[in-house]
Amino acid sequence: MARRPYVTLDRLAAMPAEDLRAEWARRFAAPAPSLSPDLLRQGIAYQLQEQKLGGVSRATRSLLRQVAVRASKGDDRKAMPRKLTPGSRLVRDWHGVGHTVTVLDDGFEYDGQVWKSLSAIAKAITGTHWNGPRFFGLTGS
Repeated sequence: MARRPYVTLDRLAAMPAEDLRAEWARRFAAPAPSLSPDLLRQGIAYQLQEQKLGGVSRATRSLLRQVAVRASKGDDRKAMPRKLTPGSRLVRDWHGVGHTVTVLDDGFEYDGQVWKSLSAIAKAITGTHWNGPRFFGLTGS
């Protein structure tokens, strides 16, 4: 049996759909779901990243458990608090245009500039005052 080359993100990007399904089955020990090739790539890429860098942090697993418990009890009144760590990216679509903000140690980077607050960025995007954390989905609606 021929040995397959080690899959990297570069190779993954060029793999045809049938090879992606085979790689999914090999990595997850289950048949590939009926997903587009792009979604299969993302799932495999996440698994590659998790294998190299480690999985979800203990704090994130704890937060997810808390959210699941609250959801199972029908308690969705208030969103769980979220801690922003440097390097995190916040993505928001506004009138069909995607906007990405990167969390820095001392502020936020958006559109090539450093900003002190999410509210200032939200105002720059919308033209009106917004609660920045709410605009980026960090608090309840």
